[in-house]
Amino acid sequence: MPKRPSRPTSRAYRFRIGYEGEYYLMKKFTEKNRPGFYAVRTPGSGTGKMIKPDILAVDDGELYAIEVKSTNRSYMYVKPEQLSRLVEFAKLFEVCCPNCGHKFNPRPILAVRFLGKRWVFAEVKDPTKPILVKLSSSDDEKQKNHK
Repeated sequence: MPKRPSRPTSRAYRFRIGYEGEYYLMKKFTEKNRPGFYAVRTPGSGTGKMIKPDILAVDDGELYAIEVKSTNRSYMYVKPEQLSRLVEFAKLFEVCCPNCGHKFNPRPILAVRFLGKRWVFAEVKDPTKPILVKLSSSDDEKQKNHK
């Protein structure tokens, strides 16, 4: 794995932290190594005109479109523009069962990685409203007690 950039305020550092979060989450799906559990990263998801999530995953047969965010703060604010792109992808990515003809779409999920602490997952239901994900104070206390 390439060396992490030294300045935490640099653009390269932020991209590296984002990549590491996406890669880690993708590996969590693929390491189960059995049918119904898998994921692929879609690099460049926040760039260009094509809408796509950071990760497309299957977890125990359930399909997810996942937008991954990483932060060293105790909260993460995600703008409606980012959420609407994720939900739009989920609407367009329709899968049809070849046996019964039932159609379904991936569930749009926001995955927030609080660096050195834990992950928080939230299903995006209303893309017109921003989402504020907070790391609870009990999580901070648990982290202090572990040090």
